[in-house]
Amino acid sequence: MKSFLPLATLVFLLFHPSQANDQDNNIVHGSCKRAADGDPNISYKFCVACFEADTMSQPANIEDLTLMSLNLTISNATKISSRISKLLQNKRLGHFARDCLTTCLKLYSDANSTLRGVVDDFGSRDYDTANVYISAALDAAVTCEDGFKEREGLVSPLTKENDMFVQMNAISLAFIEMLR
Repeated sequence: MKSFLPLATLVFLLFHPSQANDQDNNIVHGSCKRAADGDPNISYKFCVACFEADTMSQPANIEDLTLMSLNLTISNATKISSRISKLLQNKRLGHFARDCLTTCLKLYSDANSTLRGVVDDFGSRDYDTANVYISAALDAAVTCEDGFKEREGLVSPLTKENDMFVQMNAISLAFIEMLR
């Protein structure tokens, strides 16, 4: 009977999710639910997917999630800037579209720098300043998208990216609000 106990314990540990993982999933799901319920710009499914996509992340609390959210948003701004740079290489772009993309590139570059500063504000628990700067970074996507709307018939090639960036910033804002 004694030899059965270690085997049963091993099977239990291998096939039963750890309490820490359950806690992490509950924090992700619970925080994303609160964020989505409080802001129409946030999709619960999108929020959860952002954090579950990173298998290396094991957030223990809302502060960890907030920092992860900020870092994901910075990474996203960098990817969008790279996409814009590639779009600008197209020699067939019209003058107005090229101007819009150039403006968007500047906006996202500024947003990236701003968000990097937010990480420091967040680290020093200056949530008010972090909130202001995240809101300013969020405006980059809105302003970028609005630029394309100024010319009738011109479709933004960045709508999906702009929408995602707005949502990622909104998640960071919602999480910071939960910390207050």
